[in-house]
Amino acid sequence: MRPLPSLLVALLFVAATVIPVAGIHPATERTETVTGPVQSVTAVDNTTNQLTVPADAVRRSNYNETGIDISTSAEAWSAQLHHRHDSLAFEAQFRQTESNLKRSQLIDTRLATIEAKHRALDRRQDTAVSRYARGEISPKEFLRTRLVIHAEATELLETLDRVAAVPDAAPDYTPADSLTTRLRTTEGELKTLTGPIGSRLQSGVAASDSGPIYLEASDSGYTLATVAGDQYVRETRLDDARNGTLPDEFLSTAVNDGNPGTDRLDIAGERAANLYPWLYERQRPSFTFYGTSGIYELTANHPNGELTAYLDGGTTDIFYEQQFRDLSNVRTRGTEQNVTDSLRVTVQRSSDTGPLLVSAANNETGAVVDGRVLIDGRSVGTTGSDGLLWTVEPRGSYTVTVATDSSRTNVTVRDI
Repeated sequence: MRPLPSLLVALLFVAATVIPVAGIHPATERTETVTGPVQSVTAVDNTTNQLTVPADAVRRSNYNETGIDISTSAEAWSAQLHHRHDSLAFEAQFRQTESNLKRSQLIDTRLATIEAKHRALDRRQDTAVSRYARGEISPKEFLRTRLVIHAEATELLETLDRVAAVPDAAPDYTPADSLTTRLRTTEGELKTLTGPIGSRLQSGVAASDSGPIYLEASDSGYTLATVAGDQYVRETRLDDARNGTLPDEFLSTAVNDGNPGTDRLDIAGERAANLYPWLYERQRPSFTFYGTSGIYELTANHPNGELTAYLDGGTTDIFYEQQFRDLSNVRTRGTEQNVTDSLRVTVQRSSDTGPLLVSAANNETGAVVDGRVLIDGRSVGTTGSDGLLWTVEPRGSYTVTVATDSSRTNVTVRDI
């Protein structure tokens, strides 16, 4: 059983000084779009590709400095406790049931309840994404919703684990394959509603560990990204790339191949290799599928971090992705610098919505400078005692400002 998250400590403020790390390697490559059916997976130098909201579809973007209030934490906690109470009641009823038919009926009813809760969470997230994109809710309100959805989906996954385990209490009972398939199908759907940003919000991450969250959205997709300690953390979901009503192309291809040895996971892996060539040049990631959902999960611990990606069998596209990337291996695609009086500010770029390194130093002595950093007037942290700040780069052209008590220096960064 997963431990109960410490939600009541989630009075966090996500805006904070980022703990910088050493090492950024110059490069001349510009981020380019991967050619092929998916134009939303972009290549980034020296690391695995990343799922991206198409530039022409982005309707709104913000940096969010504030954390989650206690009412949101309480809502998530209350929902989790409710799910746990229901699970305990279900398990007790199952143990008291002696008929295998009634045991199957109990599991069927329990799964139907979980499936309905998943659909409600999915609708709630879709609504939040579209309302944020239209400017109807604030970034903070979107993040509140994202936290609650993550928390409930995580608890429902725990509930599924418990449902899967109840037959152990009845050695003479084996659930029908149809029930096991439904359980796996719902598991895959729920996993795509969890994510690393929601997890960090839920656990009440200390302000000293995290920078502000960068959020952007289209009408049907979003990206959340932040810098936490020595890692860049990112999650992106594009609902336009998901269509659960279409036939599973990976399964159909395997069945129609005529070779009994053809595996649908191999077919899905070939598609993923086209989307993540840098990764596949270094390792073969793990692959699994979830029941009849058409969802295929790719997981990999690669030299620069971690990747979890979900392909849809109907569209054959990536529709959800989670990434952790080590800052020590980030390569720049360009450097901008400006000197005003004695302050020298340098901005090193990696990719749109990727890691961005801002450094400040005294131009005469070379000593590092602790200054407040703003992007287009929005505070994103301070350069700290070593004069460095890692944050998230916005799209297009923007202005980076480093402000001290006696100086204010702007660096104009133009889209390239």
